[in-house]
Amino acid sequence: MSSRRILLASVLALAGALVWAVAPALSTLPYRPAAVDFSQPVPPVKRLAAATPATLERAAGRGGYGAEGPVLYRSAPVAAPHRFDLVGIAGRMHAFELRVRESGGEWSRWVETDNGDPVYTGGSDEVQVRSRGRPIRGRLHYVNVSGDATFAGGLVNDLRGAVNSAVVTLAGAAVPAASAGTREPGWITRREWGAKQDPGGCEPRQRPQMGRVKAGVIHHTVSVNGYDEAEAPGIVLGICRFHRNGNGWNDIGYNALVDRFGNVYQGRAGGMARPVVGAQAEGINSQTTGVAAIGDFTGARPSRKLRRGLIRYLAWKLELAGVPAHGSTHLLSDGGPSQRTPKGERMKVKTIFYHGVTNYTACAGAALNRLVPRIRREVARKIDGNLRRRHSRDRRSRHRRAHGGIRAS
Repeated sequence: MSSRRILLASVLALAGALVWAVAPALSTLPYRPAAVDFSQPVPPVKRLAAATPATLERAAGRGGYGAEGPVLYRSAPVAAPHRFDLVGIAGRMHAFELRVRESGGEWSRWVETDNGDPVYTGGSDEVQVRSRGRPIRGRLHYVNVSGDATFAGGLVNDLRGAVNSAVVTLAGAAVPAASAGTREPGWITRREWGAKQDPGGCEPRQRPQMGRVKAGVIHHTVSVNGYDEAEAPGIVLGICRFHRNGNGWNDIGYNALVDRFGNVYQGRAGGMARPVVGAQAEGINSQTTGVAAIGDFTGARPSRKLRRGLIRYLAWKLELAGVPAHGSTHLLSDGGPSQRTPKGERMKVKTIFYHGVTNYTACAGAALNRLVPRIRREVARKIDGNLRRRHSRDRRSRHRRAHGGIRAS
């Protein structure tokens, strides 16, 4: 028997033994394949047309951001080094459009992305990039979260990930969230979506910074909209790895994310209840909390369950910070290329708004942006309901104390 087969048999045996030993824990914390990243330079780009005076004028008014006007630049189709699930241009904040395909099949539609976000494609091996403004330069950064990137020794590496996950769980580090009893109810934790797995997780580079929550910012992630519920944790993990490894950020940019099934995911590390500074809205990150809807809502309307998830998170977070859902607040701009307000100037915004209000971006997509006033009203209604229930409980408690406690029935 070859040494490779002996190694494979040994790994399988060890994995089987460990999975049997920790089966109850693993049933609540499912194994996910180790995510991997890879990159390659953007290939030579063809210039299709010169920018018109009108295009230049629009771009100047938006700090060079946006995807308006004719397509000026387009790359050739790019064969990726391995199969990928997410792709973007690392560290580039300006707007680009990407399309993908698998094994020479039909191309997807063009999808616009900006502000350092990748596009989730759900399994592809070719990509093409175009731009309506800036020349396309830099490196294409890919993330595979499916475990099917064809690296040498892929099967053994994947099994090694399973063994490591089992060992961590056996050691007591992977305590199922439901038994911990210390976090807010209903969130999918970083451990549950894969941030803490080794290898292939997404731990922050440094300790998180704290700010002050004065408003909530709504985003979308520019992902395909037809994903399964089981895919969503992998999408969050892939976004985190692109933000951290591709853009060089400390961690995932958002404080929370919501999938189309209404599940709320813990975003940046540091604690959902704390005012963790994210990377969701350049220039005002230390004064806001950012929540991203997983999907592309440029034209598609978000599901009712997704909207309920946004409302649930924003109501909880703003109530915790003592911020009313109705009304406005003033934010002090720290500037930045994508920020509409110069550094040192103050801006007046609603306490719940979409990303494009303060930054040069189409985020959170026109279809979701139109729903923000309704979301704002629902958040206010939910906060008011919570306050009424709390006051009612307090009155009952005071009444019981005044009358000597609860009588036996």
